[in-house]
Amino acid sequence: MTSTITKKAGKGRTDGVVSELAAYFNVKPGHAEELQAACQRFVEELRRQDPAQTIKTGLRDTRHVIFDGGRQLLWATTFETEWDPYVDDAILTVGFEHFADWMQHTTEWDELFAWVQEAGGMDALSKSSNNPDFEENVRKSTAGLKKILQDAQSQAASYFNPLGPLTMPQVVKAQQVNDAFQEVLDNPAAEEALSHPALKPLLAQAAA
Repeated sequence: MTSTITKKAGKGRTDGVVSELAAYFNVKPGHAEELQAACQRFVEELRRQDPAQTIKTGLRDTRHVIFDGGRQLLWATTFETEWDPYVDDAILTVGFEHFADWMQHTTEWDELFAWVQEAGGMDALSKSSNNPDFEENVRKSTAGLKKILQDAQSQAASYFNPLGPLTMPQVVKAQQVNDAFQEVLDNPAAEEALSHPALKPLLAQAAA
């Protein structure tokens, strides 16, 4: 099956504003346990990030699955921005060192390490290095990384996301509005205002 590369999703499929990426890596023999720990550290690093910055990258979700008796790894993620800025912003926000932490346990690391050296070394791509040229280095060198990722990627046979029409900012805003409205509903002083006929559709939604 031939996959068409698009500006929106790269090699993946799209549902609404959300695109999928599923990349398969070969685990180095005997590295499954270290890989498991590194994948957990990667998620913990994402949890430490400012949620607003994480949302800005376009990230919807990410997961790592070690399978085939510890011999293979699936990295699956979904995003709502375009392919190129998604990869760039992921590296800029998280730092490549946190990707390298788990990628080094795959056989694809040799190719990835060659790209790292070509891009100026880990210091050039690591957010923690405080390199003043960090952003410039990332944006001018990620084409090589994107090719490696797409070489490891398999396009989904089909893809469905029930929240595909909505962006994360819209989802977050809706939750904030709902929380605020629930506070109003719980306030006895708002009873008279809420009895206005114009608010009937809003109250019906709150009661659903």
